[in-house]
Amino acid sequence: MQMPSLGVFLRKGFFKVHIRKFLIPTLLTLIFFLFFSKYIPLKEILRAFKHISLEALLSAFFFYTLSQAVRSIRWKPLMKELSFLDIYFINSANIFFNNILPARTGELSWFYYAKKMGISLKASVWSFFLGRIFDLSALIFTGLLVYSLVKGSLFAFLTSFSVFIVSIFSYKAYIIMPSWGKLRDLKIYIRNSMSFSLSLYLFGCSLLSVILKFLAVLEVMSASSYLLGFLSFSFGELSTILPVHSFMGYGTYELSFSVPAKFYELDLKDWIVKGFVVHNFLLLSSGIYGLISLFWLHGSR
Repeated sequence: MQMPSLGVFLRKGFFKVHIRKFLIPTLLTLIFFLFFSKYIPLKEILRAFKHISLEALLSAFFFYTLSQAVRSIRWKPLMKELSFLDIYFINSANIFFNNILPARTGELSWFYYAKKMGISLKASVWSFFLGRIFDLSALIFTGLLVYSLVKGSLFAFLTSFSVFIVSIFSYKAYIIMPSWGKLRDLKIYIRNSMSFSLSLYLFGCSLLSVILKFLAVLEVMSASSYLLGFLSFSFGELSTILPVHSFMGYGTYELSFSVPAKFYELDLKDWIVKGFVVHNFLLLSSGIYGLISLFWLHGSR
């Protein structure tokens, strides 16, 4: 199988990003590893990795696989022309490129491969947009719900319920959307393509995907509290939407992951190490499926 040359990707606009957008993330990663190696002993890092048994690692990878499968099924009603395997491999390649490329340039892979499979740019853009919105709402809903149940917070429970209601009735958003520029296209797309059942389906798939991914993370992370564990996981996931993102997420993921521990007045070094372990597991898992996906996407057609 012949992989595409760098020139092909460049012609497709795959790496057409100003050089500073690569230098800043790379610099952030180098700074993180400099401080990481200076303040956290290597033996602590090795001890954290040795703590993970083979059974736990396999179980984590199993839950991760299920999470990505559910995430891919979620897109099937929006991309009816594609098979489940096609969507799964496009999704896996997108996650892989997002993890290894700085400045969120990996997102371009979704549109590139969707077009390669015969999906119009407009359809791939709107499906991608909807997927990200429901992923975010499911993450916020779950975090607030877990917090309300553990802490007995009525406000957090009502807020989580509000997120759920807004999500499943989002198909009515076209009523209040203005018809300005590209928003007009989105308004028409939502009006013609969305429904209550589809919104409920999309939210349910995103919610299940989040839960399964958290179960995968739990297998490789030793946490004394499910609430703290989920909050750390959530903050780590939210680091992907930061305006400034480091190369492969190193630094931004670990620091975001450790934020909840600060409020619990726990040892930040310990939680940065936990975040480092979780981050590397996610990178490894996405790398395995990402490479398989590239062979499929470039070799099957």
